[in-house]
Amino acid sequence: MADKLLIRVFTHPACSGCGPALRMVWEMVEQEKEVFSLRTVKLENKDGLQEAYREGIKTIPTIILSSGEKELERIVGSPSREQLAAFKSHLKR
Repeated sequence: MADKLLIRVFTHPACSGCGPALRMVWEMVEQEKEVFSLRTVKLENKDGLQEAYREGIKTIPTIILSSGEKELERIVGSPSREQLAAFKSHLKR
């Protein structure tokens, strides 16, 4: 696969659900390294806040799956393992 699917996790240190959400996403990405890449967007800095604003983020954690510039799925709030597993439906092997 030429391009990996990007998973962005929008977080903040004061968010109690962000750590567990990031851990779940990281575990999934580790299992599917060849198709997923992970980027954490931290809302405690200016760049992270600007990206969150551009994406319309109002709740954290928010997890966005994208291919190139196209958003494929978004999970708002703490994800379930089933929601994250649904990301795998976008894999083209």
